[in-house]
Amino acid sequence: MQKLYRLFASYGLACVLLLCLFALTLFGTLYQVDHGLYAAKQRFFNSWFLHTDSGLPFFPGGILVMSLLTINLIVGGLMRIQWRKRNAGVLIIHLGIIFMLISGLVKFVNSEEGHLTLYEGQQSDQFISYHLYEVSIWEISQASQVPQWIIPDELLSDLAHGKKRSFHAKDLPFTLVLSDFLVNCKALPKGPNWQAEGEVIDGYGFLKLPPEKENEMNVAGLHAEVIDANGHVQKALLWARQQAPWAVEVDGHRFAIELAHTAYPMPYTIRLDKFTKDDHPGTMMAKAYKSQVTRIHGSDEKPILIQMNEPLREGGLVLFQASYGPSTPGYQGPFFSVFSVVRNPSDKWPEYSLWVITFGLVLAFGRTLLNFIRRQNQRRSKAAGEQA
Repeated sequence: MQKLYRLFASYGLACVLLLCLFALTLFGTLYQVDHGLYAAKQRFFNSWFLHTDSGLPFFPGGILVMSLLTINLIVGGLMRIQWRKRNAGVLIIHLGIIFMLISGLVKFVNSEEGHLTLYEGQQSDQFISYHLYEVSIWEISQASQVPQWIIPDELLSDLAHGKKRSFHAKDLPFTLVLSDFLVNCKALPKGPNWQAEGEVIDGYGFLKLPPEKENEMNVAGLHAEVIDANGHVQKALLWARQQAPWAVEVDGHRFAIELAHTAYPMPYTIRLDKFTKDDHPGTMMAKAYKSQVTRIHGSDEKPILIQMNEPLREGGLVLFQASYGPSTPGYQGPFFSVFSVVRNPSDKWPEYSLWVITFGLVLAFGRTLLNFIRRQNQRRSKAAGEQA
């Protein structure tokens, strides 16, 4: 235990971890050039280890490095250091850095990110994930078309290379079998000039495409089977860009099954009242754009202006003015406004940690500065006395 304590409290471990973070940042940035931001984040920072093509780990990932760095800061920076008045600034700096690392962990574990796209006059009480998918099931005969059963992304995205998974619910009169998840594909009529990925159903198959550099441009697909109590099987292709959900009839009831990006509920409704775009003089390039929206919560309606660098923070959500469209040169409208939406419990924690670190730096270096000034004054007084 003493050896472990000395290891986790050592300056040497801190130096090694900081070098690892430097390497991850450098090679992650280079990797992003060809593979995009999302792929770089997933490979280098949202992982425990970097793996070779054969699956063998060869370098610690961002999660492991930052977890070890947090332990090192706690053990070495708080437990090992002497708690004295002259070390107060250093202790506060360590606390601020630990707080920042913990805020990153909270965001990684609990945050939800997506977008909300609205034309003027439209409103919505949910935002859509950029990267995650879900399979939704609901009974068509119901007055409301709200999904009654939802299969989340973590149960879909690993269904590659022929892997299958069955789903059944108590009030659902059939078993749904999903397989052959494709990150990026097209659903096309099967022709002689291309090879379909997986089974061809009703003359259609999936053309597998290489992943896009920007992950949100990928269009996923998978195979689906519905098996009723009598063993009767119905098959279909579920594609994230299909015009309508797959409709199946089982025991006299009609159900809709759809693959789409994950939808997250919001605690209020946002209505876009007016979108404004200001161009640079003499050009069609946007200088600034902003959205006048109404936040609706029950009978309470509140007008809010969302623009670049001025997001809406309310109800645990942060809505940023992200972009707009169409961006065709000369297009005069109507435009749609795109808001980037984040549900992050630690949204303001990095700011708080920076204030803590700043206070610690002022305390540590301020004491050093005062001591330096005091010594200089003593030397000047001594020199003046000797001359006299």
